[in-house]
Amino acid sequence: MTILLIRHTHHTPVPDALPLPAQVAGHALTCEQCDSLPALVRCLQHAHRSQPAWVLIEAGAANDQQWAAHGPALCAALDALRAPYIEIARSDADALDTHLHPQHAPAVLICGSEPEHACRLSLAIAARRLQAQEA
Repeated sequence: MTILLIRHTHHTPVPDALPLPAQVAGHALTCEQCDSLPALVRCLQHAHRSQPAWVLIEAGAANDQQWAAHGPALCAALDALRAPYIEIARSDADALDTHLHPQHAPAVLICGSEPEHACRLSLAIAARRLQAQEA
């Protein structure tokens, strides 16, 4: 089983302050980068096919036109996702659920934390949930 981390990248990527582990709770961690809502849709569609145990989504901010143009496809991709997911958002206003209202809501929403700390927190939550499933 794997854990998939989908991270929003900026046009000028900044290296992570904290390197990511290769494994979390004995499960491989894979990371995909996306820089737009269409790229996020593609990453989620890939996750649907690869069937990770958990998906962690770090979504970036988008404007109203982007939500209008790509929101329905993104909502469909979230609803098709078979794995539970944790969403990392900079604020409630940037949260996917705020704009999309998917039927398949996140197991956890982490808002307002420093990006690296929020990522670490989401990894710890996924590890704890995996360990509980295996017990």
